[in-house]
Amino acid sequence: MPKIIYTTGITGFIGQHFLKKLINEYDITVNFGRNKKISIYQSSLNPIYKDFNLNELEAYQADSIFHLATYYNSKPKDLSEEDLLEESNFNFPFTLCNDLKKLGLKKIISTSSYMQLLDSEHQNLYSETKNKFISWAKSEFEVTEIFLFDTFGPNDQRNKALDVFIKNAISNQDINIPSSKIDINLTHVEEVVNTLIKCPGLSADQYMIMSDNQTTIEELAKSVIALNKTSTKIKTNLEAKNFFENINSFPNNIYQKTLELDFQDQLKERNNEIREANSF
Repeated sequence: MPKIIYTTGITGFIGQHFLKKLINEYDITVNFGRNKKISIYQSSLNPIYKDFNLNELEAYQADSIFHLATYYNSKPKDLSEEDLLEESNFNFPFTLCNDLKKLGLKKIISTSSYMQLLDSEHQNLYSETKNKFISWAKSEFEVTEIFLFDTFGPNDQRNKALDVFIKNAISNQDINIPSSKIDINLTHVEEVVNTLIKCPGLSADQYMIMSDNQTTIEELAKSVIALNKTSTKIKTNLEAKNFFENINSFPNNIYQKTLELDFQDQLKERNNEIREANSF
């Protein structure tokens, strides 16, 4: 019998890196999209595309799914954006897992945001819709929930803080940050996926992947400027909340350092990637 795994979200930043691990670990990876399309990978990054059909999926039965798909919007502007959060973060996985249960799905390994660890009064609609799915899933399946913090690495198109800082420092533009202290934990995407691939062996519970790269937004900006040796200025003219202060308890940390490079060298590597990609 072939070794088969179900997935969602492997077209995203983490998912693209994770797919390479999945192809090495499993004979067949079946990814489900919100558009009712499935992608079937067999020892290759070039998939077979099919429409979702439960009868056809009987040939690709698996008992576990890696659920990475998410739609992030911390401040929806209108009802349509609120509906998209509900549809993407609850309705889609709810419907999918209900269908796959008919084929023998038993376990969900779901990645969650550290925002979902915040006190209820600090939750937003994004984290609420994510938590709503997890709460339902725990009543129907074995659920292994993996909380992630900020990630970075090659081919990241999300324009996160680190990459913005690097681009500004390279082009000698000011870096704007909040006036208050903001904690941040950064984990290289390769170390995230190296840990995720081992998660099917964990018992149903909550875990986190939190590296030793704990810093602040200001210190991160200073490190990036030092790397580039430019005269970039840091301007503290933004407002933001330090969410780490509103997390009362953290789950068991399963992070394992798998890269030889230390944090500064990882930053340098990402800095050079951005410099080359943008022809600075």
